[in-house]
Amino acid sequence: MKDIENVFQGTGGQVDLLNTLYGGSSQTTMKVAREDERLVINLSAPGVSANSFNVLVEGNKLVLYTLLVSTSNRQIEDGSSQRLAVPMFLRVLDIPSFVDADQIEAIHEHGRVMVTLPFKDEEHLHRRIDIKDLF
Repeated sequence: MKDIENVFQGTGGQVDLLNTLYGGSSQTTMKVAREDERLVINLSAPGVSANSFNVLVEGNKLVLYTLLVSTSNRQIEDGSSQRLAVPMFLRVLDIPSFVDADQIEAIHEHGRVMVTLPFKDEEHLHRRIDIKDLF
């Protein structure tokens, strides 16, 4: 009987999660705007908590994604438990050379995440390349 209970618990958790995916939350939207000193990326997903948003810098890539995590725990054979996480949104963007990747920040405010990508100083954007004479 224990196996049948586990099947129903697992199925119930999946149905609850799918209901949330397809009925309880909206699609994540992404808008990019250029301001005087920076680029601004606004992410919005009504019904999605702040800790579901993730912003990563990996080399010269900016990775933006949201995960919907199940509220129920699934028991594993060894006695531990785990939660089911489903990706809802994923974007991988190249960080432009004129952006200071070390200064990228993300702020959660009023159900939205704002990622700011500040520009480098102008002196770093322009430089003259001297041509070497080989002969």
